[in-house]
Amino acid sequence: MCGIAGMHVAGGVADVACVEAMAAGMVHRGPDGAGRFASGEIALAVRRLAIIDPESGDQPLFNEDRDIAVVFNGELYNHRELRAELESRGHRLRSGSDGEVIPHLFEQHGPRLVERLNGIFAIALWDEKSRTLHLMRDAFGVKPLYYSRAGGRLAFASELRALLADRSIPNDLDQLAVDDFLSLGYVPSPRTPLAAVRKLAPATVLCMGPSGIRHLEYAPGPGPANRRDRPELVAEYADAFERAVSRQMMSDRPIGVMLSGGVDSGGITAVMARHSSRVRAYTVGFAGGDARSDEIPRAARTAAIFGAEHESVLIGEREYLDGLQGALLTLEEPVSATSALAVRFVADLMRPSVPVALCGQGADEPLGGYGRHRGVRLIQALRRLPGARALAAALPRPARRPALARGLDALRARDDLGLLVNAYRVLGDEARRELYRPEFASAVSGSPGARAAIERLRRRVADRSPLGQMLYVDTRLSLPDELLLIADKMSMAASVELRVPFLDPDLIALVESAAPTQHVRRLEGKSLHKEAMLRLLPREITHRPKLGWRTPVDRWLRRELRPLLEEVLLGDGELCPQLLRETGLRRLIDAHAEGRADHTRVLFCLLSLGLWYRAFVVARPPSAVATARAVSGSWAGSTRP
Repeated sequence: MCGIAGMHVAGGVADVACVEAMAAGMVHRGPDGAGRFASGEIALAVRRLAIIDPESGDQPLFNEDRDIAVVFNGELYNHRELRAELESRGHRLRSGSDGEVIPHLFEQHGPRLVERLNGIFAIALWDEKSRTLHLMRDAFGVKPLYYSRAGGRLAFASELRALLADRSIPNDLDQLAVDDFLSLGYVPSPRTPLAAVRKLAPATVLCMGPSGIRHLEYAPGPGPANRRDRPELVAEYADAFERAVSRQMMSDRPIGVMLSGGVDSGGITAVMARHSSRVRAYTVGFAGGDARSDEIPRAARTAAIFGAEHESVLIGEREYLDGLQGALLTLEEPVSATSALAVRFVADLMRPSVPVALCGQGADEPLGGYGRHRGVRLIQALRRLPGARALAAALPRPARRPALARGLDALRARDDLGLLVNAYRVLGDEARRELYRPEFASAVSGSPGARAAIERLRRRVADRSPLGQMLYVDTRLSLPDELLLIADKMSMAASVELRVPFLDPDLIALVESAAPTQHVRRLEGKSLHKEAMLRLLPREITHRPKLGWRTPVDRWLRRELRPLLEEVLLGDGELCPQLLRETGLRRLIDAHAEGRADHTRVLFCLLSLGLWYRAFVVARPPSAVATARAVSGSWAGSTRP
């Protein structure tokens, strides 16, 4: 796992000092070493967190003729099979590194090599013969990659702050992205909050060469989701899950598991115990809420069942609040999830012992683990009742129950797209019209916005039920652009790699072949998964209610966070007053503070957005370019620090 950066200047000379500065800003992503390559119009750099072949797996990586150069962030779980295939074709590989297969696969398959990879990755590959740069991102967007074409060149980096070391990239706000964020609670790919910066979308290859730039999508089209052979599905799922976990245990350094008290990480722990004599488990709990906020006792019981070594940390309210602002800026994009800081606490706990861990991220979206999945299953049934839509439209929206209000809006929707838009929304169309200042409303008027991001994915599975559409969209939209972003940024800030066995391609293919009702059954979420996990876990763990990371953010926004909230949302020079009506902002704050409405999610979104604006627009992250220029020598062609 690493941080990568680079620059391509077609027909010119890449600024190697700038690229070196980008990489220097990501030491936390790669504390174990650095690598560099430059040749005229291309410069690549990498910071390495050594997991596979720590001694010999330095980057950049090359083919035999050294006319293909690669820097790579991620892990390739099928590299041994690929290595054997390549060697049978006459390729000579010099190390045991998983990434070394990439340049050789490119010789065989070109940019379509990504279709052969089982892993999590962001790859930059320079092909000297065609003078083309290829940027590649894994199918579910586990590893991030930002890029910009400003200043007549293409620059890229694993992190936004690192990319902004290139001072030719303007940091002007993308108002359309802000509108998307206020609709969904995250900025969907390929946009970012900066107009000049984009995220490479999951399952995409960007190719830039003499003939220009093009994007290739490589994910296979969705197949039928109609399997109802329950016993066979359960058996196949249990086997595929075990293969996915054991495959991702691949490591030449100590490995752990991020353990909660629930079924997902519990299942991972059970499989790890089958395949290893030593399992290290790590849990974080929160001491500032009710008893349900602390998962440590439940996690400890799970660890004891499987003989895992268990470490935990209990976070107090003051500790959480003190770390909140810094955590939001570590994410580099505004988010609506209030649980982001939990990943950082548990990564800090892991780091002294293990630099890599498995986690249960990615289970809820394809397997139907959220309340909205049960809600849409209910809506499917209610839609068949005469007058249900009219009744939903007529009923008042309870201000203290925003989830129910979203559900009523979803039920009254005229079509499946409208159902999904209303189920996901932070601020609906009417609320945004009332809150937006005229200038902001005019700037985003006519943009398809969040609806387009949802519809791009939904139309691929338009023949499925609304539940089936939602499971497919969730796995490819909110998951990469919010939750996986959080997992990557927070863990890598502590130099820990998180792996996600629930997103194993073979496992996902099986999951998505099942009829959606196999996952949400009689309003029970993750039904297929839980039945399969009974082969690994006691019933008391398999059917425990989902807890998650619960913090009293609603109360904090009324009390402890209110001074900061008012400062960020209402202060001179802040972003929110520039875009949103002051009267509307005050109504939101006051109604929440007085308990007349629950605006937790909206207010947290606005706080996150305002803090992000302060750090990335008003006070642009400082550049290390000048320092890099002072210390940088000529390293064209170098592969070592």
